[in-house]
Amino acid sequence: MHLKTVKFFLKKAVFVTSLFSFLFVNTACEPPQETEISSAPQPSASASPVFVPEIGSPGGIRVVGNTALPNTFNPYLASESSSLAVIYRMFSGLTRLNAATRQIEPDLAESWQESPDHREYTFRLRPGLKWSDGMPLTAADVLFTYEQVINNPGIPNNYRDFWSYQGAFPQLEQLDSLTVRIRLKQPFAPALYNLAAPLVPRHIFQAAVKPDSQGQVVFNHMWGLTSKPTEIVVNGPWQLARYLPGQRVELRPNPHYYEHDAKGQPLPYLKQLVFLDVQDSNTALLKFREGETDTYDLRPEDYELLNPEQAQGKFTIHNLGASPSSLFVMLNQSTALKADGKPLVDPVKSAWFRNLKFRQALSHTLDKQGLIDSVYKGRAAVQTTHLNSHNPYFNPNIPDYGYDPGKARQLLKEAGFKWSDQGVLFDAQGHRVEFELSTNISSPQRDATCALLRREWQKLGIKVNYRPRLLNALINQIHQTLDWEVILMGFAGSSFEPHFSSSRWKRDGRMHLFNLGHPAHWKGQRPTQYEPWEAEMEKLYTEAAVLMAPEERKKLYWKAQELEREHLPFLYTVSELSLLAVRNHLGNIYPTIFGGSGLNQINWNSQYHFLKSE
Repeated sequence: MHLKTVKFFLKKAVFVTSLFSFLFVNTACEPPQETEISSAPQPSASASPVFVPEIGSPGGIRVVGNTALPNTFNPYLASESSSLAVIYRMFSGLTRLNAATRQIEPDLAESWQESPDHREYTFRLRPGLKWSDGMPLTAADVLFTYEQVINNPGIPNNYRDFWSYQGAFPQLEQLDSLTVRIRLKQPFAPALYNLAAPLVPRHIFQAAVKPDSQGQVVFNHMWGLTSKPTEIVVNGPWQLARYLPGQRVELRPNPHYYEHDAKGQPLPYLKQLVFLDVQDSNTALLKFREGETDTYDLRPEDYELLNPEQAQGKFTIHNLGASPSSLFVMLNQSTALKADGKPLVDPVKSAWFRNLKFRQALSHTLDKQGLIDSVYKGRAAVQTTHLNSHNPYFNPNIPDYGYDPGKARQLLKEAGFKWSDQGVLFDAQGHRVEFELSTNISSPQRDATCALLRREWQKLGIKVNYRPRLLNALINQIHQTLDWEVILMGFAGSSFEPHFSSSRWKRDGRMHLFNLGHPAHWKGQRPTQYEPWEAEMEKLYTEAAVLMAPEERKKLYWKAQELEREHLPFLYTVSELSLLAVRNHLGNIYPTIFGGSGLNQINWNSQYHFLKSE
């Protein structure tokens, strides 16, 4: 059998840039900067894909402002941005996504071979890899991570959902201490993306992945916020040095991290990377203007204030175009009954939320242009689908429902709703239409968006009880208690691979949030009910994942976006421009939309950041 071999050389003290076209930038090849901010996203959101790192000087501290600190340091329990922003810096997988070249490349793997039928991958680990505690990192850790953690039904994680579209979990075989063979049931286009999943240490977790006498999996309670830094064993460039609740997370270089620069200096260059808890956006702005933090993710209204200060403040504002994240309204359509027989959602309300004409009516009340003009100061774009405009599979032909309150009233009338003489909206059974709207407290834009939504819905005679929550409380309600009604929230999107959104379309997926309660997992008295379109959406994603030709995949993803538009599980609002302010004294900074969301667009190559000499 002939194999296609992909190999990247990163020797002990030699960085081979001619083979890597790697992750970083030198002074002769700075990314293009746009300091004139427009009211619409730019057509291209990445810098030049070819750049090499400048040789940096060891030492120095970077301080990043976060509006929330992590909920966990366990990479398989984290799902929210505050945890992932830190965890992404601490853990590596077999592969990684190069945000500059937009290509998958080896990470902990040195090379891989792919069979012609795309069903077998043989990975060779870099020799001499070690965990941060000095223990060897071997093929046994790869098998353990995939077989005992990712494919463990007792450990909820999105990575297993990604693989579930295969119909069978990959089969792994250890050929020797550095070589792993992975066999797939069928070709799988996102395979190399999925293999970026963080590896975790077998010697730490081996006894913690099976249920105990109480049926609890100890893994799910490890590496929480009370863990000692030395207990958290990592393989990425950074490791935990100190966590101060409500104050900061301090990371220090992992002394056993494998990367070195072209002069043989170990990476990271910085001696410390600090995530400062700034609580809210106003404080984040204040900390940046006072010089306490070195980067800032601008709100649209911040530009007028910060633009004149760039020269004196010695920073540059980068406009990367529309954010890859989505912001939407989601209605809880679950009909599941809890163990005590009580419904997750009031059946009267879930009946409204499951009514397509009700969702269409609410869609016609979204004054997106009004949002763009008033809340986002013209620095946002209308969003119509779960794939962002940078994604190569984005369907630009999806029409927006459009702001039309008259059409909203007509749809409600067609669905059997009616109004009292006082303009109060009732359903056909005489129940007043009333529900709770939630979002997270620390976002002024979301709070302002909710104010606009409440005003429009109240015009329709709907009583809206607004209850913003702390982010951690909101996450608990979404993933644990499941008793929310209507939420304004967002997903971090991928500008590369549509399959990263697949968990929200798998009916038993962890992120199928609008209709949770699958019979395979639900422990209550009755699981939820699914609509035929949900099965069709899952089928489209399943079929698209096994196609290797991009144009064939594109047809299915376009159809999936059309189906989503028709059935409206998410009522999309707008995508704001990604505006990032960066201190000029930071070296090897390469802002790009393809680095992720928010400050990940800067921090994606943090191991190469350094402080320039004044």
